[in-house]
Amino acid sequence: MGGPDSSATRWAILGTGEVSRKFVVGLKALDEPSVVTVVASRTRANAERFARDLGVPRATDNYAAAVAADDVDVVYVATPPSEHETHALLAIEHDKPVLVEKPFAIDAAAAARIAAAARAAEVFCMEAMWTRFMPLVIEIKRRVDAGSLGELRAFDASFRAAEVPDVGQSQFDANRGGGALMHRGVYGVSMARHVLGPVAGVDATARLGVTGVDEDVAAVLRHESGALSTVTASLRTSGGHGFTILGTEGRIDVRGPIYRPVSARMVAFSPRRGGGLQGSGGLLRTISEFDVAQRVRQRADGLVTMLRGPRSKRLNHPYRGNGYHYEALEVIAASARRQQESSVMPLNESIEVMAVIDAARKMWSASAR
Repeated sequence: MGGPDSSATRWAILGTGEVSRKFVVGLKALDEPSVVTVVASRTRANAERFARDLGVPRATDNYAAAVAADDVDVVYVATPPSEHETHALLAIEHDKPVLVEKPFAIDAAAAARIAAAARAAEVFCMEAMWTRFMPLVIEIKRRVDAGSLGELRAFDASFRAAEVPDVGQSQFDANRGGGALMHRGVYGVSMARHVLGPVAGVDATARLGVTGVDEDVAAVLRHESGALSTVTASLRTSGGHGFTILGTEGRIDVRGPIYRPVSARMVAFSPRRGGGLQGSGGLLRTISEFDVAQRVRQRADGLVTMLRGPRSKRLNHPYRGNGYHYEALEVIAASARRQQESSVMPLNESIEVMAVIDAARKMWSASAR
């Protein structure tokens, strides 16, 4: 990889939306030099504005020309999901490693075609699910895989951010891959797959908006292990931007935002023997339900939480820059090693995530008939 200056990785940016701007800024946090040599957009004016704002030397409305340029080593695709397949295949055709924004494609079939093309051409390709590369998430995955939570039983995630419906924005345009599940819920679905493994079944419902996309979504995923995940997402209301991983011996509560978390609380616990108010200690538990005991308990709630402190541990792992450079580093490092895929975000998992989204969308599409 590289040209005259082999120490620099040269990028082509396809798409000029907000995420592209964040990505270019994020590259500045890389220890090894990376430069953006060209940006492409549907309209030349958008590309020129982006180039002017971020110091990119060339702007074009010709995606193919941008990808084919001799001073481009890697391609970053951040166009609407409906265009991801076309633009990813352009990069693969020109033997350029490609990083494709989430959601990876418009549907699972398109995702599979991208993966097949990359594998056939032996070109590195990865979905830009940047959350998986955050320092905190890497540490959480290490602990979970080591069995710190016992048997994994559940995963809960939510991502809601209120916006004004506007079909001019891709998230509200069904033809361009809009919807709360595609633009918000994809984080929860991907993290559920990352932590709990393959998904065997999906149940979902949604509230559709005036532009025809799902604006509010609730989905339940059943994993092959038997564990259950719940994922909620919204384009119309805000709140609940984190996730929780639950096992038989503990849980990890991750503070939001779900896409770029910094801190979490890991809580250890022991399963109770016996149930309800019966069995060993039943009399004490019965007494604790009386009014006086409950008033004391409510007043002392903060003290109880503090006393339980030794059984919980705070995990704090700040990220550098704005966090976008971690996924870029994965592309650069893997490509240098001539890997075709990332072990953290493999292509099969990107396809699986899109299959889950497809299954969910079919459910509310059928109910709308």
